[in-house]
Amino acid sequence: MKNARKDFSLEGENKLQDDNPIGPLEVARENLEVFADNLIMQQSLREMIDWTLTLEAVLLDPELSELETTQTKEELEMIKQAWSLLADTFYEKGISA
Repeated sequence: MKNARKDFSLEGENKLQDDNPIGPLEVARENLEVFADNLIMQQSLREMIDWTLTLEAVLLDPELSELETTQTKEELEMIKQAWSLLADTFYEKGISA
């Protein structure tokens, strides 16, 4: 009698637990990963834009102290640098607006 337990064990050949599935499920998983990555990136970019607009609005406040102004400008500069790095990365991948 064949040992059915061996067919589903983690020893030897990979069966259901194979890390590299083949066929339509593999393609679907890859597509889902790409979709999720793009969705996360879009949300991150939106949040960066929203935060940039917020910081720019803060700078317009006449009651802002000198320290707060300096901190806001520094944070705005960091966001702009991050945005530029992302844009450069997209350009290198062939993605442009």
